[in-house]
Amino acid sequence: MYKSIYIPKDINEAIQIAQLLDNNSAQDLVRCHAAFGHHFNGDIGLVQTQSFCLRGKPSLNADAMAGICRNSGLVRFMRISSWTAQQCTMEFARTDEPADIVHTFVYTIEMAQAQGLTNNRNWRQMPLQMLRSRVLTMGLRAVFPDAVSGIYSADEIADNTKMSDDERAQISADSLGEEIRPPAPQQQAPQRQAPKQAPKQPAPKQEAPKKTEVKTVWSFGSEQEFWEVIDEHNISREEAQGRLNRQKLDPADMNPEELEDAFYSFIKHDVLRRAWTDLQDWWKHDNDEAVQGVHAGFVAQYPVLADCPPNIYGPRINEPAYAELVTELNRVPEQYMNEAKKLLTYMKKNDWSKVNEFFDLCFND
Repeated sequence: MYKSIYIPKDINEAIQIAQLLDNNSAQDLVRCHAAFGHHFNGDIGLVQTQSFCLRGKPSLNADAMAGICRNSGLVRFMRISSWTAQQCTMEFARTDEPADIVHTFVYTIEMAQAQGLTNNRNWRQMPLQMLRSRVLTMGLRAVFPDAVSGIYSADEIADNTKMSDDERAQISADSLGEEIRPPAPQQQAPQRQAPKQAPKQPAPKQEAPKKTEVKTVWSFGSEQEFWEVIDEHNISREEAQGRLNRQKLDPADMNPEELEDAFYSFIKHDVLRRAWTDLQDWWKHDNDEAVQGVHAGFVAQYPVLADCPPNIYGPRINEPAYAELVTELNRVPEQYMNEAKKLLTYMKKNDWSKVNEFFDLCFND
């Protein structure tokens, strides 16, 4: 079982780890850890991705508060029943209450206007996200006070603290996993000249398309599909967003190839997703204990790698076809395991045809 290296044993270790993770704001990180560390198994690294310290006041993002409630075992469900740019309605239910008791909360743009919030830049640019965040924290605090009593979200504190509009907008955007973008300057379209007529050439002969098709597993054609893949893997969007933030990656600005690479490089594999560096070339590390620590993390998720040397699978594990092969090998019948291990060693880069051929053999024999 992978164990984080960012769990301090005492206050001195907490300060050292905080300085390692964020030397400029180490004191604030220690404050947040003191306030919320017990909710994240004492892991300062996780606290850093989920918390903010605004003018000395520790706070969490709204989704982190929801995660605390879910982990408490008190949540039967929490769901959005309606959501527009004018209002967001959520329903909440507790496990220790009768099944017919459902708590409904609504937060509207009129309520935000009455509180003087809509003059802030974040409300002008992200009304949907801000409405959801507010109704979520409202419902959590009312229905699950025994789980989140005294915890405030970063955007709530920011909206009630004296600071510049830009600073407040950035804090709210960070807490929501969003990006504040300045409006793009309008450019005058260049005048297009009529293209010169090229002499007609005889049409080239069309070659018949090859019939071989390479099957892949997941589609990364858009940001929405990227997040849907993460949901299919039962990975927390908050945890995935935190990992992307550490890499300074924004799915909204990435093409399909970049989205696929980010998923397999930083999100799919537990030990890489929870690491605070990208662990580049980790299998070459001089410290054998460090290599074995990462290897143990992979084996916990993919037992088939237990006997596979790290220098064999390490350079390949971020390749989509190889990663999916490793995932599926955990359900391969024993009689095909020797062939599977040969594939782990000798498969060419992203050779989906080999992967599909192998699984056709295993499961359609």
